[in-house]
Amino acid sequence: MKRDHIIVLAIAGLGAAAMAESDLGSTSYRLNDATYAVPHKYEFMRNFSVPWLAGVKGLDKEPDESIWLLLPASELSDGVQGYKRLFHGYSSDVEADMVVNVLGGKEAREFPADRSRDIAMVRQELANGGLRRRDTTTVWDRVYWLVGEEGTPGQGGSLFYLVPRDGVESLPPNWRVPSCQGSPDINGHERFDCRFTISDKGLTFNFTLRQENLGAASLIPDYVLRRLKGWRA
Repeated sequence: MKRDHIIVLAIAGLGAAAMAESDLGSTSYRLNDATYAVPHKYEFMRNFSVPWLAGVKGLDKEPDESIWLLLPASELSDGVQGYKRLFHGYSSDVEADMVVNVLGGKEAREFPADRSRDIAMVRQELANGGLRRRDTTTVWDRVYWLVGEEGTPGQGGSLFYLVPRDGVESLPPNWRVPSCQGSPDINGHERFDCRFTISDKGLTFNFTLRQENLGAASLIPDYVLRRLKGWRA
């Protein structure tokens, strides 16, 4: 074998070893009574840490039983039925990676009270004459609490809740009310995303989905639970 070929193979081998090593490390997290060894590549805070932010006074301390996961769009599209790998951003299509915050302990146990508060908030918004319109991308309605420019949803930024058409009381019992934010893209067409909090197996799952993937919301907790099961120590 020629010397140049040996050097190329050696460099390739070192590169592969470095990549493998970066995937081998993990951090232990505890949720309720279970411990999980989460690989570094899936730790959101490790991959997107902002060192100076840790020193800012007044920021709330993260709950003890909390995991921030960064899940690649490629894996979500393979593991969650109907999940679209790309979403339309401001000017182009973007990979639909997702950050999921999984909470156990006291934070998870407070879910019923948080859900009741959400429902009461939407009822109050409607009682005060809040704007309610049909959402064309789902089978639910929008209840606006901040409309866009000139009072027109879709023009400028808008904030709204997504609620079942037969009433907020029909919200799935393990869901908090999804809250959404819309804004125009480069062509003036509205794009929006919604934040979900769903309870399952004694844990709560907080995550945001773009409008292309709203239909997959109910499937996300089960997918994350399967991933956690594989990391259980």
